[in-house]
Amino acid sequence: MNSALEHNQALQQNGFFTAADLEENKQGRYSPAQLKRFEESRNFMQYTANKYDNKTPIISAIFGFAFLFFVVVLYFVGLFDMLQNMLGSLFFPVMAGALLLAALFIFVIIPRQYQATVEMTRSMGTPLAASPLGEIQTIEARAEAYTSQGGINRRGHQSSRKTHILQMDSIKFIITDTLREAIQSKRLYRVHAVQDQGVWVLLSMETLE
Repeated sequence: MNSALEHNQALQQNGFFTAADLEENKQGRYSPAQLKRFEESRNFMQYTANKYDNKTPIISAIFGFAFLFFVVVLYFVGLFDMLQNMLGSLFFPVMAGALLLAALFIFVIIPRQYQATVEMTRSMGTPLAASPLGEIQTIEARAEAYTSQGGINRRGHQSSRKTHILQMDSIKFIITDTLREAIQSKRLYRVHAVQDQGVWVLLSMETLE
Protein backbone atom coordinates (compact mmCIF):
# COMPACT_ATOMS: atom_id res chain seq x y z
CA MET A 1 0.00 0.00 0.00
CA ASN A 2 1.56 3.28 -1.11
CA SER A 3 1.49 6.47 0.94
CA ALA A 4 -1.69 8.53 1.23
CA LEU A 5 -0.11 11.46 -0.61
CA GLU A 6 1.08 9.35 -3.54
CA HIS A 7 -2.22 7.52 -3.71
CA ASN A 8 -4.27 10.73 -3.69
CA GLN A 9 -2.14 12.09 -6.52
CA ALA A 10 -2.83 8.92 -8.50
CA LEU A 11 -6.57 9.29 -7.84
CA GLN A 12 -6.52 12.86 -9.12
CA GLN A 13 -4.58 11.92 -12.24
CA ASN A 14 -7.04 9.14 -13.11
CA GLY A 15 -10.27 10.54 -11.70
CA PHE A 16 -10.61 13.76 -13.72
CA PHE A 17 -10.57 16.01 -10.67
CA THR A 18 -7.88 18.22 -9.17
CA ALA A 19 -6.67 19.13 -5.71
CA ALA A 20 -8.57 22.41 -6.11
CA ASP A 21 -11.77 20.49 -6.87
CA LEU A 22 -11.24 18.37 -3.77
CA GLU A 23 -10.69 21.37 -1.51
CA GLU A 24 -13.86 23.05 -2.77
CA ASN A 25 -15.85 19.87 -2.28
CA LYS A 26 -14.60 19.55 1.29
CA GLN A 27 -16.21 22.93 1.94
CA GLY A 28 -19.47 21.74 0.41
CA ARG A 29 -18.97 23.76 -2.76
CA TYR A 30 -18.55 22.94 -6.42
CA SER A 31 -15.43 24.18 -8.15
CA PRO A 32 -15.85 26.40 -11.23
CA ALA A 33 -14.45 23.59 -13.39
CA GLN A 34 -17.03 21.12 -12.06
CA LEU A 35 -19.90 23.53 -12.66
CA LYS A 36 -18.65 24.07 -16.20
CA ARG A 37 -18.59 20.31 -16.84
CA PHE A 38 -22.14 19.88 -15.55
CA GLU A 39 -23.33 22.81 -17.68
CA GLU A 40 -21.63 21.38 -20.77
CA SER A 41 -23.17 17.98 -20.12
CA ARG A 42 -26.64 19.48 -19.85
CA ASN A 43 -26.11 21.59 -22.95
CA PHE A 44 -25.20 18.43 -24.84
CA MET A 45 -28.44 16.79 -23.66
CA GLN A 46 -30.41 19.79 -24.90
CA TYR A 47 -28.58 19.68 -28.24
CA THR A 48 -29.30 15.96 -28.60
CA ALA A 49 -32.99 16.41 -27.76
CA ASN A 50 -33.37 19.27 -30.24
CA LYS A 51 -31.54 17.30 -32.92
CA TYR A 52 -33.91 14.33 -32.71
CA ASP A 53 -37.11 16.24 -31.92
CA ASN A 54 -40.06 16.17 -34.36
CA LYS A 55 -38.71 13.12 -36.16
CA THR A 56 -41.74 10.91 -35.46
CA PRO A 57 -42.95 10.97 -39.12
CA ILE A 58 -39.55 9.70 -40.22
CA ILE A 59 -39.63 6.97 -37.56
CA SER A 60 -43.11 5.91 -38.66
CA ALA A 61 -41.99 5.88 -42.29
CA ILE A 62 -38.98 3.68 -41.48
CA PHE A 63 -41.06 1.14 -39.58
CA GLY A 64 -43.81 1.36 -42.21
CA PHE A 65 -41.43 0.49 -45.06
CA ALA A 66 -39.91 -2.29 -42.95
CA PHE A 67 -43.36 -3.73 -42.31
CA LEU A 68 -44.26 -3.47 -46.00
CA PHE A 69 -41.05 -5.26 -46.98
CA PHE A 70 -41.82 -7.99 -44.44
CA VAL A 71 -45.33 -8.43 -45.87
CA VAL A 72 -43.98 -8.68 -49.43
CA VAL A 73 -41.50 -11.35 -48.37
CA LEU A 74 -44.27 -13.35 -46.68
CA TYR A 75 -46.39 -13.04 -49.81
CA PHE A 76 -43.70 -14.39 -52.11
CA VAL A 77 -42.87 -17.34 -49.85
CA GLY A 78 -46.53 -18.35 -49.98
CA LEU A 79 -47.41 -17.81 -46.34
CA PHE A 80 -50.63 -15.94 -47.14
CA ASP A 81 -51.86 -18.84 -49.31
CA MET A 82 -51.18 -21.25 -46.45
CA LEU A 83 -53.02 -19.03 -43.97
CA GLN A 84 -55.98 -18.64 -46.33
CA ASN A 85 -56.28 -22.41 -46.66
CA MET A 86 -56.06 -22.82 -42.87
CA LEU A 87 -58.41 -19.98 -41.87
CA GLY A 88 -60.89 -20.09 -44.71
CA SER A 89 -63.51 -17.36 -44.30
CA LEU A 90 -61.67 -15.99 -41.27
CA PHE A 91 -58.62 -15.09 -43.35
CA PHE A 92 -59.65 -11.53 -44.26
CA PRO A 93 -60.92 -10.57 -40.76
CA VAL A 94 -57.70 -11.90 -39.24
CA MET A 95 -55.56 -10.03 -41.78
CA ALA A 96 -57.56 -6.84 -41.19
CA GLY A 97 -57.02 -7.17 -37.43
CA ALA A 98 -53.30 -7.78 -37.92
CA LEU A 99 -53.07 -4.75 -40.22
CA LEU A 100 -54.85 -2.52 -37.68
CA LEU A 101 -52.56 -3.76 -34.92
CA ALA A 102 -49.48 -3.08 -37.03
CA ALA A 103 -50.77 0.40 -37.87
CA LEU A 104 -51.35 1.08 -34.17
CA PHE A 105 -47.72 0.21 -33.39
CA ILE A 106 -46.24 2.05 -36.38
CA PHE A 107 -48.24 5.27 -36.18
CA VAL A 108 -49.12 5.56 -32.47
CA ILE A 109 -47.13 3.46 -29.99
CA ILE A 110 -43.65 3.65 -31.53
CA PRO A 111 -43.80 7.44 -32.21
CA ARG A 112 -45.04 8.08 -28.65
CA GLN A 113 -42.23 6.01 -27.15
CA TYR A 114 -39.70 7.78 -29.37
CA GLN A 115 -40.97 11.24 -28.40
CA ALA A 116 -41.06 10.25 -24.71
CA THR A 117 -37.37 9.37 -24.96
CA VAL A 118 -36.62 12.73 -26.58
CA GLU A 119 -38.50 14.58 -23.83
CA MET A 120 -36.68 12.61 -21.13
CA THR A 121 -33.36 13.58 -22.73
CA ARG A 122 -34.51 17.20 -22.86
CA SER A 123 -35.38 17.17 -19.15
CA MET A 124 -31.89 15.87 -18.38
CA GLY A 125 -30.54 18.95 -20.14
CA THR A 126 -32.36 21.49 -17.98
CA PRO A 127 -29.93 24.41 -17.37
CA LEU A 128 -28.35 24.66 -13.93
CA ALA A 129 -30.06 28.02 -13.40
CA ALA A 130 -33.46 26.32 -13.66
CA SER A 131 -32.51 23.05 -11.96
CA PRO A 132 -29.52 23.56 -9.63
CA LEU A 133 -27.33 20.74 -8.44
CA GLY A 134 -28.10 19.25 -5.04
CA GLU A 135 -25.97 19.43 -1.95
CA ILE A 136 -22.63 17.66 -2.02
CA GLN A 137 -22.70 14.43 -0.02
CA THR A 138 -19.68 13.01 1.79
CA ILE A 139 -19.29 9.26 2.10
CA GLU A 140 -16.60 7.50 4.13
CA ALA A 141 -16.28 3.77 3.58
CA ARG A 142 -14.01 1.01 2.39
CA ALA A 143 -14.12 0.87 -1.36
CA GLU A 144 -15.02 -1.96 -3.65
CA ALA A 145 -13.98 -1.36 -7.26
CA TYR A 146 -14.90 -3.90 -9.91
CA THR A 147 -15.91 -4.39 -13.51
CA SER A 148 -19.39 -5.56 -14.44
CA GLN A 149 -19.92 -7.46 -17.66
CA GLY A 150 -22.96 -6.49 -19.73
CA GLY A 151 -26.00 -8.73 -19.86
CA ILE A 152 -27.48 -10.64 -22.76
CA ASN A 153 -27.75 -8.70 -26.01
CA ARG A 154 -30.59 -8.85 -28.54
CA ARG A 155 -29.01 -11.83 -30.29
CA GLY A 156 -28.99 -13.82 -27.09
CA HIS A 157 -25.21 -13.59 -26.68
CA GLN A 158 -23.21 -12.24 -23.78
CA SER A 159 -22.66 -8.53 -24.31
CA SER A 160 -19.04 -7.36 -24.53
CA ARG A 161 -19.85 -4.03 -22.88
CA LYS A 162 -18.11 -3.50 -19.57
CA THR A 163 -19.05 -1.06 -16.81
CA HIS A 164 -16.53 -0.05 -14.15
CA ILE A 165 -18.08 0.50 -10.75
CA LEU A 166 -16.98 1.96 -7.43
CA GLN A 167 -19.15 0.86 -4.53
CA MET A 168 -19.11 2.75 -1.24
CA ASP A 169 -21.47 1.06 1.24
CA SER A 170 -24.70 0.73 -0.75
CA ILE A 171 -23.93 3.55 -3.20
CA LYS A 172 -22.51 2.78 -6.63
CA PHE A 173 -20.68 5.09 -9.02
CA ILE A 174 -19.84 4.47 -12.65
CA ILE A 175 -16.16 5.28 -13.10
CA THR A 176 -13.47 5.01 -15.75
CA ASP A 177 -11.23 2.01 -16.22
CA THR A 178 -8.16 4.01 -15.20
CA LEU A 179 -9.75 5.16 -11.94
CA ARG A 180 -10.86 1.62 -11.18
CA GLU A 181 -7.27 0.47 -11.53
CA ALA A 182 -6.05 3.28 -9.25
CA ILE A 183 -8.54 2.50 -6.48
CA GLN A 184 -7.43 -0.13 -3.99
CA SER A 185 -10.34 -2.27 -2.86
CA LYS A 186 -10.91 -2.48 0.92
CA ARG A 187 -8.95 0.73 1.44
CA LEU A 188 -10.72 3.49 3.37
CA TYR A 189 -11.77 6.49 1.27
CA ARG A 190 -13.72 9.70 1.59
CA VAL A 191 -15.84 10.43 -1.47
CA HIS A 192 -17.57 13.68 -2.34
CA ALA A 193 -20.55 13.12 -4.62
CA VAL A 194 -23.93 14.41 -5.70
CA GLN A 195 -27.08 12.68 -6.81
CA ASP A 196 -27.98 14.40 -10.04
CA GLN A 197 -31.28 13.44 -11.69
CA GLY A 198 -31.35 10.11 -9.91
CA VAL A 199 -27.74 9.15 -10.69
CA TRP A 200 -24.84 9.32 -8.25
CA VAL A 201 -21.94 11.34 -9.67
CA LEU A 202 -18.48 11.14 -8.14
CA LEU A 203 -16.92 14.60 -7.77
CA SER A 204 -13.67 13.89 -5.93
CA MET A 205 -12.17 11.44 -3.47
CA GLU A 206 -9.20 10.87 -1.20
CA THR A 207 -7.81 8.04 0.87
CA LEU A 208 -8.00 8.21 4.64
CA GLU A 209 -5.18 5.77 5.31
